[in-house]
Amino acid sequence: MAETNAMASTAVDKTEDQLRHEIGELLRQQREITERLRDPRGLRRGAAAPRNFSSNGIRQRPFLRPGDRNHSEDQPPPKRRLSSAVVKVDGGELTEDAETKVDGGSGTASEGHSDRKPFNSHQSGWSRRDDQRISKASEIPTTEHVPRLLPKNEDPSLVNRNKRMLGQLLGTLEKFRKEDKQLSGTEAYMRRSNSLQRAEQRAREESERLRKEEREQIAEKWRRDLTLRARVAAKTEEKRLELLFLRWSEHHKRLSNFIRLFLILVQVSIFTFY
Repeated sequence: MAETNAMASTAVDKTEDQLRHEIGELLRQQREITERLRDPRGLRRGAAAPRNFSSNGIRQRPFLRPGDRNHSEDQPPPKRRLSSAVVKVDGGELTEDAETKVDGGSGTASEGHSDRKPFNSHQSGWSRRDDQRISKASEIPTTEHVPRLLPKNEDPSLVNRNKRMLGQLLGTLEKFRKEDKQLSGTEAYMRRSNSLQRAEQRAREESERLRKEEREQIAEKWRRDLTLRARVAAKTEEKRLELLFLRWSEHHKRLSNFIRLFLILVQVSIFTFY
């Protein structure tokens, strides 16, 4: 009974809008705590990656729609420049001028062929594109790249100099290998090796200690957030109960007024009747 009276006094002091605002604030805090529990390291709250870039930084290829692909097929293929000036066509050799003449002749032949064959409007678009691709493939001459001959180095002094430099490098490497083998048995080398091993061991232990401390901090923060979220959820339920009690009180007040008015009207009608 005392708890109901306390809730009634609290609900009377606060309006419905204030209770709704408090409930919204508690729900926002609960969402933030849930986000921290899902991502304790805060890795998901970084900046968004740019478009067409995956998580590892590799640019992805854009999606090509079917309509754009069909439109690109209707266009003639772009002209490509040959890497070599000498090409072989049907067993013979042609220069660039002859190749341009062949291209011009094939173009005039294709124009004459197109004049002799009128356009048929009843054919479908796919058949026209297939015919164009077949005709373009037949017009392109079969080219064969001629391998480029690299110039040979016939200077004996340069060859001897390169051999001498290579021999000096190999001799230096062999000298270093022998010195390392000789020093590996000395006391200074052993002390240096032991100090390096101890430094590596200390670095590994320090790294393991830091990782352990980080895991402990994350676990402690996880437990603290769980407790806080439970408290916020309980507070939210309490505010919702206060809001429901406030609505029930208003409804009960209106109903009481209606019953009181109804009884007054009944009494007045009875007195009037008698």
